Amino acid sequence: MNKFAILLVATALCGPCFAQDTNKTQVGSNTKAVTITGTIKNFDEFNAAVVPGTTYIQLVPFSADGRYAVTYGAGGLIRYDSDLPKFPVPKNAVFSFFVSNISPGKYVIAAQYLQGGHGVLKTASAQTSFIVDISADAKSPMTINAGEMRIH
Repeated sequence: MNKFAILLVATALCGPCFAQDTNKTQVGSNTKAVTITGTIKNFDEFNAAVVPGTTYIQLVPFSADGRYAVTYGAGGLIRYDSDLPKFPVPKNAVFSFFVSNISPGKYVIAAQYLQGGHGVLKTASAQTSFIVDISADAKSPMTINAGEMRIH
């Protein structure tokens, strides 16, 4: 996977709409801003698993070993632990996520409290987690097209 210097937090709204992180808290002196766009290929399956008023999109720090700290909600719904801003779920398959003031590091995009599954966005072709890699020397703001994704 190409390493790109970016930063992101997810918000997916209607069509090719644009949603924005309203958290203006400075995380550090070298924070970044990024917009990530893409399409959720299995959107109907994903949308059927959304719990209205509960499910949301969020960046989660990447775990190289695939083990994530989780919290279980009502009915056993999973939330990957993250203190980054929360965003509403998309209204259709096209998404655009924007986040500002995020520290360099690696992140995955997760649908929190999703019924019947682990809501990490994966590449549609390789079925591997889409990793947002924010390097300290990245130019900010940035835009990345994630292409076709799947929710798992």
